[in-house]
Amino acid sequence: MTNRYRCGRATARGSALLIALIFLVLFASMAVAIAASSDINLSIARNRVAAHQAAALAETGLLLLQQNLGGMTVPATLDAEDLHEAIASHLVTAWDASSMLDAGDIWADAEGVHFPLLSVVRDDGQSGTISLSIVADGGATAEPTIVVESIGRFDNAVRTVHYRMGVIDSFAVLANYGIASKSRIFMQGSPIVQGASSLAEGSIFSATASCANAVELGGHASVTGHAAVSSSTANIVTSGSSQIGGNRIHGALEPPWPTVDVSVFKDYATNVYTGSSGGGGGSKGKGKGGGGDDDQTLTNILIPAGTNPTFSGNTTLTGVIYIESPNVVTFTGNADVTGIIVAEQPETENFSLNKICFGGNVSAQGVEHLPASPEFNDLRGLTGSLILAPGYKLDFSGNASDLGGWIVASVFEFNGNVRANLRGGVLGLADSDFNVHGNLTMTIDKSGMPQTPAGMRPTYCLVCIQGSYAE
Repeated sequence: MTNRYRCGRATARGSALLIALIFLVLFASMAVAIAASSDINLSIARNRVAAHQAAALAETGLLLLQQNLGGMTVPATLDAEDLHEAIASHLVTAWDASSMLDAGDIWADAEGVHFPLLSVVRDDGQSGTISLSIVADGGATAEPTIVVESIGRFDNAVRTVHYRMGVIDSFAVLANYGIASKSRIFMQGSPIVQGASSLAEGSIFSATASCANAVELGGHASVTGHAAVSSSTANIVTSGSSQIGGNRIHGALEPPWPTVDVSVFKDYATNVYTGSSGGGGGSKGKGKGGGGDDDQTLTNILIPAGTNPTFSGNTTLTGVIYIESPNVVTFTGNADVTGIIVAEQPETENFSLNKICFGGNVSAQGVEHLPASPEFNDLRGLTGSLILAPGYKLDFSGNASDLGGWIVASVFEFNGNVRANLRGGVLGLADSDFNVHGNLTMTIDKSGMPQTPAGMRPTYCLVCIQGSYAE
């Protein structure tokens, strides 16, 4: 009995030791595993931090480019190298005072826009880099795709982000509207703006930066299309029985406004208008400088600066009517136009000294309807525009019927009974006034019009392509 008892106690003590050793080995293994896991987790955490830092650097580079490129005006050429050089020159100027890089080291060639490496140092002394590149596959007029890429590097992490940009021109945007103005558009009374065949033709657009109410319709005013404003905070106001048939659009893309250049028409204006009878201008009247001219037939005339004529009779105008500035040209009688009316840009903006006023009945056809005589051969090809008067106020206070082309001026005033079929559209170039009163009915028809009307040069600018961002 005694021997069996002692053997059992020895066996128990041996088992306890074995179990203790097993647990010791397990705990040691666990400690090693935990230590190894901690190292792995720490490495993973460091990698994640580095990846986030690299991504932040890449996004920063992309944001820097986006802030400086969106809306940038670019030259109207077919070559990618011209576009690259324009972008590089723009960024050299924009980043001249930057502490992140030497802007003078930005350069361009046919392959793209090239940047020096941007270095960013954190407060703890760690640093990362940003590599930028811009590559276009053609010039502005070639409808290019421009790839803007930014690569961020931090520690061993690398992240790449990019988006695509395109180029829009003035008339690609203006095609969406029958009336577009830099000023507030105010309509009161019973005016109607409608499209001949589409909502876009009967739509209006305001890019005013000076009025909280960018579009204001009252009385029985009606716009059959959309009403759009470039400001996201500007108001589109309707009161009384006025109505907008389409949508109210805030924050609409502002078009790159075209450049008006009437110099192409000056050589056609071979007859200097004097207001006296006879002469090469075909003038059959008398008086000058507001003295009141009787019935006249005028062909390819130049109205010298300061003439300030008033045409009080029945006036037939054929070909080019070229107005030097300053001038106030007034039609109180009937005006029958076949051709184009253009005015030089005044050196000083003064809408009381630079006006074209139609107080009687006016009907106007474009140059494509000119007679088939040699003096009009070249002119008949300069289609699309009817009145080009940058820096001028246009005042329609009588009756108007057909208006056969784009009408462009800085300030507009419509009164009376204008019931016009207008080919093209209306373009206001100053943030001043665009007022419509009375019983205007304007039916706008863009069909068959040239993409770029004569006397206007489209402006091209860069825009981001929605949804093109990628990592």
